[in-house]
Amino acid sequence: MNGIKNKYFIFTSSIFILFVIFFPIFNLIRIILNFDPLKINNSKSINYSYEILSSDNKILSKLSRKFDVLDQTNLIPFYLKYSFISGEDKRFFKHNGIDLIGLSRAFKNNIQSGYLKEGGSTITQQVGRLIFLNNDLSFQRKIKEIIISLVLDFKFSKNQILKLYLNNIYLGSGAYGVNEASQVYFGKLITELTLSEAALIAGLAPAPSIYSPYENINLAIKKRNKILKDMHLFGYISLDERNEAIKEKVNLNYQINKKKSKDKLLVKFILKETNSKIKNPKKYKFLRIKSSINKDWQEIGQQISKTIGPNNIETALVSIESNSGLIRTLITSKNPTINEFNRVTSAIRPLGSTFKIIPYAAALIEGIKLSDKFEDLPSCWKDYCPKNFSEIYGGKISLEDSFKNSSNIVPLKIANDIGLKKIIDLANLFGLGYTQKLEEFLPLAIGSYGDNLLNITNAYTVMNSNGNLYKPSILEKIESNNYELIWENKFIHKKILDFKVNKSLNNLLEKSVLEGTSIAASIKGQRVYGKTGTSDKNRDLWFIGSINNLTTGVWIGFDENKSSNLSSGNAAYFWKKFISNIYDFKID
Repeated sequence: MNGIKNKYFIFTSSIFILFVIFFPIFNLIRIILNFDPLKINNSKSINYSYEILSSDNKILSKLSRKFDVLDQTNLIPFYLKYSFISGEDKRFFKHNGIDLIGLSRAFKNNIQSGYLKEGGSTITQQVGRLIFLNNDLSFQRKIKEIIISLVLDFKFSKNQILKLYLNNIYLGSGAYGVNEASQVYFGKLITELTLSEAALIAGLAPAPSIYSPYENINLAIKKRNKILKDMHLFGYISLDERNEAIKEKVNLNYQINKKKSKDKLLVKFILKETNSKIKNPKKYKFLRIKSSINKDWQEIGQQISKTIGPNNIETALVSIESNSGLIRTLITSKNPTINEFNRVTSAIRPLGSTFKIIPYAAALIEGIKLSDKFEDLPSCWKDYCPKNFSEIYGGKISLEDSFKNSSNIVPLKIANDIGLKKIIDLANLFGLGYTQKLEEFLPLAIGSYGDNLLNITNAYTVMNSNGNLYKPSILEKIESNNYELIWENKFIHKKILDFKVNKSLNNLLEKSVLEGTSIAASIKGQRVYGKTGTSDKNRDLWFIGSINNLTTGVWIGFDENKSSNLSSGNAAYFWKKFISNIYDFKID
């Protein structure tokens, strides 16, 4: 009886051990067999290659799309394909995912060294590691890697495996995939790479930090030359091609590497708007996107923003062409290369006195004149007893003077008399109150509600475009590869102010800059129309101003909503410095 029990125990134990050993393997095989390559990178990849141009046709950004693994017509450029094969896996087309010769060599070297020194990985093994595993150096991981490679080689063709590799391999400087590497190192689409450039990128694969041309150009060239020689040795290129590629000067995209114009948020915003304009982005393999950005202005604005102190305070700036709605400048941060929050569109902050243009516009629409008098004295509405800034009051003053001195009491009286519903309706007409819905709450009249910099700046374009509100856009047109027009800006607008009211509002804005709270933005010999704004404890500092056909809004503040020791005058001076630089005005 005991013998039977022992046999049963041995049998069940063996089954259990086999299950423990083989279930993970079977499960791993199941996962790989069910793997869908279309789901890789979908969250961060675009469906098309693109070239983004500035308004004056300067290149802002170029990026090839990731390879479509399942599309046989989406070919890997010849030089790129065989550069990586020559550099990383010379027998790629001959093995079944595992190169036994390379594996044997690595095993021998590891035994001799006494530790795991060499991997002997094929491209297929690297794909398995990139997608399913990690870079831990262990024999367990190596066994899994071998199993994954065999299954991948069974499930996918060589070209599909190579596409997965080229889409996901890290090549240094933040570049994942050859499409991003081509952009980072040469500012090109992958189809534009020369033989020399393709070989240099392939040379990064073993150790991107070591072979980076930005860190060690001589070592990068040495590695490139080795790959070129191997390409010739294996018959992929001729001797003349090899020699010409070795002689070719390496022209790196130093501008992007030094991060002078590598603004991911600007590009992301342009692509987001592009996708909203075309019905089916997946239909196109390449888009030529003509943005409205003035590249010189963009760089000027970015450099000036970095001078705003203290160091940890943030800035944002947007310039809109008033009679078209085209966005000419979009500065989202003092350093957009490391800070990926768009303060122009995503930061919802109390508008302060910049919102006061709405109750004053409502007053003028109701027939109130600039010369009409109002009591600018301490007042209460039930338990709400607001104060003017610095608790300075003007007594009985004109509508014009109350705006010039940025009274809080007068716009509150206007809103209370006219009715908050009319104020909200007018704000909505100006494009405000959609990001954060406006409620019938009296402090809204002096900017207690929040909105983003783009919306409040676009609201001010109305006074600079004869009472017309244009839909802001960062795009001029979108074309296909053969210059076929896909979409073109139609400059959609609506009339929201008549001539008389618009003229009166401009009088208020001009007086504010000449004599009032916005005087820090005044430029000698120029007509400037603008208004400062400050939220509680100087947490948000605004200035929105128009000159010529351009309306520019700036914001300064801390992301964590801390109080600051600056004033809205700093925002006005930021505006002044930017405008003076782009128009070459002399300032004090």
